[in-house]
Amino acid sequence: MRKIVAILLFLTLSPMAFAGEQEVRIDADWGTLYGTLAVPEEGATTAVVIVAGSGPTDRNGNSSLQITTYAYKMLSDALVDKGYAVLRYDKRAIGMSLAPREVVLSAVFSDFVDDAALCVDYLRNAGYDKVVVAGHSEGGMVALHLALRDNVAVDGIVLLSAAGYPMDTILMRQLSAQLMPSYMGLMVSATDIIQRLKRGEDVAEDRIPKELISLFHPSVQPYLRSYLTTDPAELIAKVECPTLIISGGRDIQISVDNAERLFSSSKGAKHISFADMSHVLKDATTDDRIEQMLSVYTNSQLPLTEGLADAIVEFLKSL
Repeated sequence: MRKIVAILLFLTLSPMAFAGEQEVRIDADWGTLYGTLAVPEEGATTAVVIVAGSGPTDRNGNSSLQITTYAYKMLSDALVDKGYAVLRYDKRAIGMSLAPREVVLSAVFSDFVDDAALCVDYLRNAGYDKVVVAGHSEGGMVALHLALRDNVAVDGIVLLSAAGYPMDTILMRQLSAQLMPSYMGLMVSATDIIQRLKRGEDVAEDRIPKELISLFHPSVQPYLRSYLTTDPAELIAKVECPTLIISGGRDIQISVDNAERLFSSSKGAKHISFADMSHVLKDATTDDRIEQMLSVYTNSQLPLTEGLADAIVEFLKSL
């Protein structure tokens, strides 16, 4: 059952009551979500929730996997500068949103949708007229699920570098790009593991090559099984609220054809693609995976792709 949200600093329910960034905490059944609410000086009537991508990605777009982009913080700053409030938060068990071990081990995809729904409720309770969910990468799948929930009031969704195929297909594509043809044995093992997870089976840790253990560790298998075959194209076909799909031509994780598949399955969504944008919402000068990881994924000073924030602002204005 959802609990009433609590705020660390005293705030009234009016979205016009404060400016700048405020730390917030949102109570959940498993613990507490911690986040940052940024509001322009003149206040705002529309708020955006940024939902982070997969893995240990925090509210700012950084990860313990040596990824330091501050992309979400930069996007928040850009939207606030244009007159919109933005809530970005640490997912359960990430950053400040600490969770008990048993919660982490039992987590499934719908749990993260529940957490994002709490953030939407928080903004509704704070008095915002419109609430939009911007999901990045795996967060795009969360946004799609929120848009289809009867008990969640979402006025629009933005899908940033989001998958357009089921996750088993995405994983196979990503692993193939990294392992083929040099590491054929690992690719065969990964294929077998994915097939077993799709059948609902457990895969023992000693059956997983050490190179793949972080991806398929038994602790994350319940999560993987919970959404591995969910087709985002089937979900977006049911979405009624306004939808903006944004893709990048230099995305080494989610290729543009994902966005095209989402767009073709949607009910009037808009698709904008930026030719040089990478998966972390910043321009890259190369399509090489290693070079991007070294030059873009670890560069906190690199700005967001030019025009990205403006495209989202135009979408928000249209609501």
